[in-house]
Amino acid sequence: MSERRGASERKARTRSGSTAPAGAPSPAGDPVNILIVDDKADKAMALESLLFDLNQNIIKARSGEEALRELLRGEFAVILLDVKMPGMDGFETAQMIRARKSSEHTPIIFITAYNDGETDMARGYALGAVDFIFSPVVPEVLRAKVAVFIDLYRMTRQVRMQGEQLRLAAEQRAVSVQMRLDSLLNRLNVGVFRTDLDGRLVEGNPAFFRLLGLASASTDVNLHDLYVNPAERDAVVAKVMAEEQVQGLAVRMRRGDGQHLWMSMTKTLIEDPPGTKLLQGLIEDVTARKEAEDVLIRKSEELARSNAELEQFAYVASHDLQEPLRMLSAYSSLLSKRYANQLDEKAQEFLGYTVEGAVRMQSLINDLLSYSRAGARDTRAQLVDFEVVLDRCLFNLQAAIQEAQATVTHDPLPKIAGDEVLLAQLIQNLVANGIKFRSQPPRIHVSASKVGEVWEFSVRDNGIGIDPEHHDRIFGIFQRLHPRDRFGGTGIGLAVCRKVVERHGGKIWLESAVGQGSTFHFTLPDRQADQLEPAQGVDHVGATSAR
Repeated sequence: MSERRGASERKARTRSGSTAPAGAPSPAGDPVNILIVDDKADKAMALESLLFDLNQNIIKARSGEEALRELLRGEFAVILLDVKMPGMDGFETAQMIRARKSSEHTPIIFITAYNDGETDMARGYALGAVDFIFSPVVPEVLRAKVAVFIDLYRMTRQVRMQGEQLRLAAEQRAVSVQMRLDSLLNRLNVGVFRTDLDGRLVEGNPAFFRLLGLASASTDVNLHDLYVNPAERDAVVAKVMAEEQVQGLAVRMRRGDGQHLWMSMTKTLIEDPPGTKLLQGLIEDVTARKEAEDVLIRKSEELARSNAELEQFAYVASHDLQEPLRMLSAYSSLLSKRYANQLDEKAQEFLGYTVEGAVRMQSLINDLLSYSRAGARDTRAQLVDFEVVLDRCLFNLQAAIQEAQATVTHDPLPKIAGDEVLLAQLIQNLVANGIKFRSQPPRIHVSASKVGEVWEFSVRDNGIGIDPEHHDRIFGIFQRLHPRDRFGGTGIGLAVCRKVVERHGGKIWLESAVGQGSTFHFTLPDRQADQLEPAQGVDHVGATSAR
């Protein structure tokens, strides 16, 4: 029969002023259990007496069977196990202790006689013994070894308790985070759901049921039945089953009340628990956004259609004005030549105004036609050699260059895929701009450099410059910054430049200040178009008046 003796009972028997021996555990710790297993009561009593000052709970068992029953009742810091016992001996008992999950790691110290030491040690260590004590027992050795395992047990228990506390804290944090996330998703009206592979609802948050107009307790819900367009449903399911995540896909879904809504669908394939495949996802009502996008698309299409109609009108109007304008110009010139001597000075002045107006009108019509062509012309992409384009532009501007005593230089220029007619018009307008707006012999330099995926061109002049406050509006149509009697032109040339650059996917801007010249920059994508034939050249490009 096993015998238990608690620390409180032993304290009552402790001599006044006695101290724990060296190596004893701190008395501040809670008492731990020590199991002594020996069939001889006097030997078990002797071992208990030697461990008395450690102030622990000592339980004695008279056989291996009793020891196993005690191990079912609680944990032990260490087991002192006699090797020689009738019936189930110490080795068999140790084997049974190690076979149990709850005690497989409990330290076992075998008690054995000196003459059997080597044989018992080999067998004991094979069965998982942690140490041996030989008879006769040395008290200090026994107490020191037991004290080590008491401390180890306490530290192990403390680590285990801390680990459990950390686990519980982590679970509480996870639950708290999940609750906050669920609350946030509900406030944001984001539905969270899980379905089986056939679309039958497994679970959903309140926002899910609210978005789809379903009762929150509904379990007989199949998400696949709520798609308005079966083709959209099949595409989503096929993509998810191919283990690809569907993210932010706009699909039309049917609410419980029959209303159709646009939903942003995110869905993925998961396994929870392992081996059970589910579809998990989010839905969000994007009907208002989708309708706004549709309105924006319609407005953009209407604007593009309106711009196209406006450009077509400008082209037709300009073209139709050519004939009466030519008649006006021809008869005004004829009148001036034949009847000038019959007109008084005032009449001749009026006739001069008429001729000058006809010339300006002709220039304006030509520029409007150029502007219309820049917007209406289908871009004909081919490999454009900008050095060839510049040479031909300078040939077209030869008279103006000679008159202004201008010097035009350039760095090596690239070959880029684009519409050569439009790009030549762009270069010619910018060079003509530098020749016209001058206060000294013009010096114009054309350069280009590769910047990432685009080519950045620059046309620099030493002209009169432009006040920074006008930089934003200079590229608008009919924008003139100077009186007509000082610098002619219609104010359309730079508008044409911007339209050409934007048609090619680039942007245009300038750097300038009054009296410091101007540098016009524009970018063109680096599209080499190796499959395209080199350009065959442009016979003539008409430069428009820039500003």
